[in-house]
Amino acid sequence: MFRFPFFAILAVTIVAIPSLISAQKNEAVPTRFRQNPQDARNTTTGEAPPPRDPEFEQYALFENTAPRAAETAPVATTLPLDLQPGERIAFIGNGLLEQSQWAGYFESFLHQRYPEHQLVIRNFCWSADTPDLQPRPENFADLDQHLTHYKIDVIFASYGFNESFAGEPGLPKFREALSRHLSMLKRKAFNGKTGPRIVLLSPIANENVERVPAGQLNNESLRLYTDAMREVANEQQVGFVDLFSPTLEAIAQADKPLTKNGVHLNDRGYETFARAVYRQTFGEDASAVNEQLREAIVDKNRQFFRRYRPVNTFYYTGGRNKDYGYLDFLPAMKNFELMVESREERIWNVAQGQNVPEQPDDSQLPELPPTVQSRGANEWLSAEEELKAFQVDPRFEVTLFAGEEEFPELAAPIQMRWDSRGRLWVSCSTTYPHVYPGNEPNDKIIILEDT
Repeated sequence: MFRFPFFAILAVTIVAIPSLISAQKNEAVPTRFRQNPQDARNTTTGEAPPPRDPEFEQYALFENTAPRAAETAPVATTLPLDLQPGERIAFIGNGLLEQSQWAGYFESFLHQRYPEHQLVIRNFCWSADTPDLQPRPENFADLDQHLTHYKIDVIFASYGFNESFAGEPGLPKFREALSRHLSMLKRKAFNGKTGPRIVLLSPIANENVERVPAGQLNNESLRLYTDAMREVANEQQVGFVDLFSPTLEAIAQADKPLTKNGVHLNDRGYETFARAVYRQTFGEDASAVNEQLREAIVDKNRQFFRRYRPVNTFYYTGGRNKDYGYLDFLPAMKNFELMVESREERIWNVAQGQNVPEQPDDSQLPELPPTVQSRGANEWLSAEEELKAFQVDPRFEVTLFAGEEEFPELAAPIQMRWDSRGRLWVSCSTTYPHVYPGNEPNDKIIILEDT
């Protein structure tokens, strides 16, 4: 049971009961509260808006402005793959590769194989992406634009699981969409010079877990779609990795589950996945994972995810991108880019066996510029002062149910509801409008019960 009194709840309650407040004056109320209720007014500072810095425009990856790659002659991809120093690698596709960024095994194996290459790796996957359907928020730059912006040389693409639920009747449509998608990718000079080399990953086998016979339900279709992907990869002259067969075998031999729910891999499953991808991509087995390296990679991926996919896209790319988004989001996107680059250097150093500080150093990040203040002139009153300012009909009483002064964790409320047991649920978001570089999300739902 949690009891977190909260100052702002009182303010919300006030708005709901204006009809209960008497018009009679309470002479005990200090004059300054009656004449200047600053806590209840949205008052501007009167200062000019902060200037716009054109430098921030480069961090605005918008569909209506971001460049697209020029067309070029396609490049055939053969395995085993040989990566070159400084190459920039993209992961695209569905949730299989998207969730791999939180495990970091395959990226670790890449850096361990090429410790001097200073590889740059970015994950652009989005759960449920298919070759012909990749929905994004309004004005969010599409896959082509992101691959162009980051000058990608090599692509690892995962598809086939979502599509497999169409069964055998859906194979012709899937084959056509995948072939068209690969052909388009091959003909784009994302790096500004040549077409990318592409490695296509099949879906993994599904696993029967308690109360979820996912393997029994899905594996027949997954096998059909894996075979179709192999054929399309050969036709399009891209590399192909069969993940269905080795994961089916690993599941049969495992003493513990390799998935969370029969479908999505757990940490052990992602190590199995990464070793299978590595073995077929490079023709040899991966070595033991460097845990310090893997930890650094997951940290880098976390910061890039916040840059690539900020939660509040209405500010970043949507309706507010020209005002609050410009001065609040684009400077943050710049700093996220700098944090990712510094962590990438840390990864290279760890891969090369160099000593690195225990934590990344973000002390050199530029300060975020000032933004437009909508309540800059306000004076926040205590709960006690607010109560003194009330003019209450003598038939009623206003009391404080919960106060932020006593429990500071109950800060920045955005919504509240009572449930059938008389408890107050409050959603608090200190992260709004988005997580700032160097911070961690700390939003919460707090349950208040009068005991």
